[in-house]
Amino acid sequence: MINQLLKLGALIATGRFFKQRWRGVLAVFAVWLALWVLHGEFIQYVELSGNTRYVLHASIAKLVAYALSIAVYVWRVERPLWPKTAPAPAAPPTVQHNKQIAAQPATLPQGDDGFDFLRNKSPRK
Repeated sequence: MINQLLKLGALIATGRFFKQRWRGVLAVFAVWLALWVLHGEFIQYVELSGNTRYVLHASIAKLVAYALSIAVYVWRVERPLWPKTAPAPAAPPTVQHNKQIAAQPATLPQGDDGFDFLRNKSPRK
């Protein structure tokens, strides 16, 4: 029973992981399959012709194409899924700023003692 629940949980977790990534993963596998076929065809050509001059270049190009496909996948698929960073909070006001604020006298309208907002408040229902 617990084994079936674990399998179901793993299946759900895998499905949630691939929900936004399946197109990118499929594209990477398609590129890798194409590279595998093309490189295999080139190796067969080299075996038939006996000309091994570009085998190293082809192998390096294949590895670079694999790395580029992973880089493009991360750039196009994974990077938009990364959490966004919040902007840094504003720096607290300096002591000089506080002194300037304290130096300015607080002024109220004529006849207001500062509690008019409570006197004019509507009663609760």
